[in-house]
Amino acid sequence: MPELTLAERIRERAFQLWQLDGSLEGCADEYWRIARALVEREAWPDAAQRSLDSDYAMPD
Repeated sequence: MPELTLAERIRERAFQLWQLDGSLEGCADEYWRIARALVEREAWPDAAQRSLDSDYAMPD
């Protein structure tokens, strides 16, 4: 079985989240955003941590 592309992994995760949340209508963008963040964090954990660190760094 071929490996899924990043977009396919995000799509599958968004669908899973949508189903777990009761299949709410009108929330596709939100599920996609959450799924993208989760998949990217799984794919590149070090990059995700650096991003979080820079987001919450104290200003100079």
